[in-house]
Amino acid sequence: MMSKSRLMFALLGLLATGTAFAMPSMKPMGSPPPGCHAGMHQRAFRHFMVPMVLPLAEMRSYSLHLSDRQVSVLAVWHNRHMRVAVPLMKRLRNDKRALRKALLQGAAQGTVHDILNRLDHDHARLLDLEVAQVRIVRKTLSADQWHKLIDMYRHMPPMRFMMMHH
Repeated sequence: MMSKSRLMFALLGLLATGTAFAMPSMKPMGSPPPGCHAGMHQRAFRHFMVPMVLPLAEMRSYSLHLSDRQVSVLAVWHNRHMRVAVPLMKRLRNDKRALRKALLQGAAQGTVHDILNRLDHDHARLLDLEVAQVRIVRKTLSADQWHKLIDMYRHMPPMRFMMMHH
């Protein structure tokens, strides 16, 4: 059985990565250790950073030669997305703080598990929104515009892009 301090450091390590950092291509290492929250363990190893192409498309609309209709479609989707994403990100931050506090104060396993479940649920919803923004951009842009956008994305410095993401 994993000691409380080892579990606490493992969980804090997972939480420190956040959703804005890219995970290298890794395969799951089998089932999580006893006492580890399975959903977060699996998500940390199976989900790569979703490319945030919507903000880039909006910033580079002139270079991409987007039509007024395309700009409008992306702007409307972005505004709707942000109404959902911003409260989710705020809840994730607050729950990460609550988890840290609960772990440091030695809260009951049920309390920690409840916080982990909320984190896992909200993180999954945020990932769904991030995937949806890639799909709406791809659906809205022509094939040539999409390829040009992806080329721009690939040549962006990672740190600048991470700051743009969150």
